[in-house]
Amino acid sequence: MSCRGQDSVGEEVVKPYTPTTLDSDIGYFELVIKMYPQGRMSHHFREMREGDYLAVKGPKGRFKYQPNQVRAFGMIAGGTGITPMFQVTRAILENPDDKTKIHLIYANVTYEDILLKEEIDNLAIIFPNQFNVHYVLNQPPEGWEGGIGFISKEMIQSHCPPPSPDVQILRCGPPPMNKAMAAHLNDLGYTAQMQFQF
Repeated sequence: MSCRGQDSVGEEVVKPYTPTTLDSDIGYFELVIKMYPQGRMSHHFREMREGDYLAVKGPKGRFKYQPNQVRAFGMIAGGTGITPMFQVTRAILENPDDKTKIHLIYANVTYEDILLKEEIDNLAIIFPNQFNVHYVLNQPPEGWEGGIGFISKEMIQSHCPPPSPDVQILRCGPPPMNKAMAAHLNDLGYTAQMQFQF
């Protein structure tokens, strides 16, 4: 959906956000908002108080999920790109008739940048045979046991299902990451039909 607000100089800002709630969550929606010091929409959210109204438009989007539409999803997310992955993951795991397997690779700069970590880890604990996650950090803390650096072809091979007509790889992240992941996936043999970019 799109949210509309005003930046620090009073100019209108419209920015897309993916709710983390599902269509079955009636009467409300939740957004994960990462606040940036110089972010134009971040300014609007910082100024908001409980009870204020937010102009929104939607829903919108090109991805329509149907239960069991594929055997498995590989998901490659960077930063705030986790929100559509989290929404699809919830839709799958909260439907007992949906047997889709989910393999998530989630990259961030630092540990503190990982959004929804507690919720993601809880889903991995509750659904160990259906959902697994591999975190990747560019600047990991000492003792970090996850991936280090940028997502590589080797990480995709190790943590995502191999190319197959009943597999789809979803990706969402900053433009340079999306471009690099598309190249990796193409090199690994994932066809255009096996890939979707939010």
